[in-house]
Amino acid sequence: MGFFRKKAVEVDAPRLRRDLGLAMVTLDRARPLPEGTLLTFLQDNWKELPRAKEVRQEGDTLSFELQGAVVTLTLMRAPIPWRDLEGPARAAWHWPEAVDRLKAHSAHVIVAVLAPGMDRISTMLLLTRVVAAVASTADASGVYWGEGPVVNAPDDFVDEAKRTSHERLPLYLWIAFQLVRNSDGTFTLCTSGMKAFGLMELELVASRTKPAELVDRAFNFAHYLLDHGPVLKDGDTIGLSAQERFRVRHVPSVLDPSRTVYRIEV
Repeated sequence: MGFFRKKAVEVDAPRLRRDLGLAMVTLDRARPLPEGTLLTFLQDNWKELPRAKEVRQEGDTLSFELQGAVVTLTLMRAPIPWRDLEGPARAAWHWPEAVDRLKAHSAHVIVAVLAPGMDRISTMLLLTRVVAAVASTADASGVYWGEGPVVNAPDDFVDEAKRTSHERLPLYLWIAFQLVRNSDGTFTLCTSGMKAFGLMELELVASRTKPAELVDRAFNFAHYLLDHGPVLKDGDTIGLSAQERFRVRHVPSVLDPSRTVYRIEV
């Protein structure tokens, strides 16, 4: 699965600016965060990052300044309530062991990035890298990206985070791509997590496209929107080439009619 860089609509839009990024890493056991190892992981894997400044360890909280942002890591010596994790865990088609692994966790780390001077994409990329550092250096059992909500295995999260950039956004870490098989054999795909970027969710309804291809297309459409903002108007078309055009509609969601979504007719 991948992303595309060709554009069906040549319109720029200002990115959403929000100060805070938040995610959680579930732990098999509660242990103090390995400050030195964690900061070294960031330096070794993202050479463009400056060194952390104002590093402080106070009890179960580690904080530092990085790239103009304030990063706070708080060890919570209790699990995330299962009611918050159960839905994303059971929907995690990409991680079959999600329910078993997440049910067994005994503690978690809250990762917060406060970045008043950054655009939303930059904030979330920095958050992703810090979360990967925690997941790689602590006794991690999973990553919970609450704004999706979506969960991932620690190794998968870290591997994907290492490949990220503004040109290659880690949407599988940020956004849930939920597939439902309809009674007539078609599939409906709905995203969850686009709202965190100031965008409506995507829905590809009653499609006869194969599930893997449908997810791939949804990824491409979502990446385009995060690249350019809410530029797709009701009735616009989008596609991988000038010959391939899919109609975009602004309509009530099939899951929650009180919300308007981008419905793309594939």
